[in-house]
Amino acid sequence: MKHNLFFATLLVGFVSVIMGWVLHPREESPQPETMPLVPMMQQLLTDMHQVDIGIYTEDFELIEEGAGNISDHPTMTEKDKKLVKTTLGAEMEQFVEYDMIVHHHADSMRLAALQENMQEVLHHYRIVQQGCVNCHSNYRETISSARLKDGN
Repeated sequence: MKHNLFFATLLVGFVSVIMGWVLHPREESPQPETMPLVPMMQQLLTDMHQVDIGIYTEDFELIEEGAGNISDHPTMTEKDKKLVKTTLGAEMEQFVEYDMIVHHHADSMRLAALQENMQEVLHHYRIVQQGCVNCHSNYRETISSARLKDGN
């Protein structure tokens, strides 16, 4: 019985997320397709600040916009991708995993903002924030040093 209840709950949750994407798809992103790494990180910081303001003022439109920008942030330029891949080597897989967590939960935060569900916004916000901190604490210094050596 508990097994069936678990799967039923899981199914309802999955269908709710899919319906959110269908009923509230993201509009075309106004952001560029690629961006150098440092300006992209600065933009993500600005977007996180926007989400912060939205949370503190309970402005779900600000949260939705900021979370959507985080979810749909530009990719690194080819030059920066090459530098990061060369620098991180085998750790690149973990780097990408952190990025995917941030993308997924930023979009879930956007959907929660559309539903004006602050508890869900906060749940996904914490995961996005932790994903950013994990990536920075593991790779920021290494990548920054490599950029300096490369002349960036």
